[in-house]
Amino acid sequence: MSVGVSLSELSIKPPRRELGSECEKILRTVPEWFGREQALLNYIKDINMLDTYTAWMSDELVGFISVKYHNKWTAELYVLAVAADYHRMGIGSEIYNKIETDLVAKSFKLVQVKTIGVSLRDKHYEKTRYFYRSLGFFPLEEHPDFWGAGTPCLVMVKSI
Repeated sequence: MSVGVSLSELSIKPPRRELGSECEKILRTVPEWFGREQALLNYIKDINMLDTYTAWMSDELVGFISVKYHNKWTAELYVLAVAADYHRMGIGSEIYNKIETDLVAKSFKLVQVKTIGVSLRDKHYEKTRYFYRSLGFFPLEEHPDFWGAGTPCLVMVKSI
């Protein structure tokens, strides 16, 4: 069920750390992507240490992207989610656009993201890959057992 809102009501906040518990609420609305409890708990811990951009509708957190900086040229969209009721409204794209603007201003050259690879044939991750492609990311390579046996990782990259 989608909530009827306008992107004009959306506010993207600058990056902060220590947002794991707030972002956990979002992650738990999308078990199709974050259904492994131990992995989810690890993400929550990592979010606390990463710059996390957040999207708000009034005083409600509706989405986030945590960024990991690998070196002075490359950053990674490390973990991201939009609350299930707010999917397909452009919120993820709005958050990403703010991040890319900030990265370009800091002279970063590449952004990467990791997701479940094509070889798994999962309909939810097909949507994820489509989203990343819509932002301009391209598949670089798939690692068959990156996250464990049977969990292929697709690395996608974008030049900025």
